[in-house]
Amino acid sequence: MDSDERTSSKLVEVAPYSKLASIYDEVMSHVNYVGWAQFASDILTEYGLALPDAEPPPCLLECACGTGSVAIQLSLKGYTVSAFDGSAEMIEIARWKTRDMLQPPRWMVSSFEDLEVEAEYNAALCLYDSVNYLMHERAVLDFFARIKRALKPRGFFLFDVCTEHNSLVNFADGSVEEYIESGYYHRVMSYHQRRCIQENLFYIHLDKCGGDVFLERHQQRIFALPDIRRFITVAGFKLLEETDDVKRRPPSAGSLRVHFLAQKD
Repeated sequence: MDSDERTSSKLVEVAPYSKLASIYDEVMSHVNYVGWAQFASDILTEYGLALPDAEPPPCLLECACGTGSVAIQLSLKGYTVSAFDGSAEMIEIARWKTRDMLQPPRWMVSSFEDLEVEAEYNAALCLYDSVNYLMHERAVLDFFARIKRALKPRGFFLFDVCTEHNSLVNFADGSVEEYIESGYYHRVMSYHQRRCIQENLFYIHLDKCGGDVFLERHQQRIFALPDIRRFITVAGFKLLEETDDVKRRPPSAGSLRVHFLAQKD
């Protein structure tokens, strides 16, 4: 699509991930989902959730699973996986990707707020800064409480958050344009430091949708790490480990992403 066509297109604002879903795997092709699933498996195994000899296999719940790339890898490792996302379009892609799997994850459409599961899982995962989509402290605490109810006694909760350093370095003022097989997108990034809000605007043109350009507005709240630790304690979890990204070393002022492993008390 040339610049004149983009200028004359109608701009339509839509819900986050409703249009991005169809190109999400192309946009995120740089992400090492295999390595991320291996990190999750390694850290859970180290703390006692063993594979491959466990019988029955450990049951995992992945929250905000997107198009299912991590959930698929964990299923292939032998875990029994359920996974949900708030975007029906993302889950539709996940179902399509696993149409030929013998034992695919169980896919569900659910928001953080609607999750209602009782003591079913050995561990829950919430990866790729999905917790940052919860915009207020109360929302985080409510979500953590739902996760605690979903876990069996002494179940694990592994999640990550992006840091303010990451927002300042990579998202304060930037943009990315890319032509992909399915169309074109333009991503405009900003960080509103006073409000601790990171915003990504996706302008998406899909070849199959004619000339319209779809705008998705993605906002994330960047919480300070001491606040995250407090949320874990208030929610009734014991913090077992925090690590700089997947490096298994303590976070520092230069950390871009921090993983937390907590256990249901």
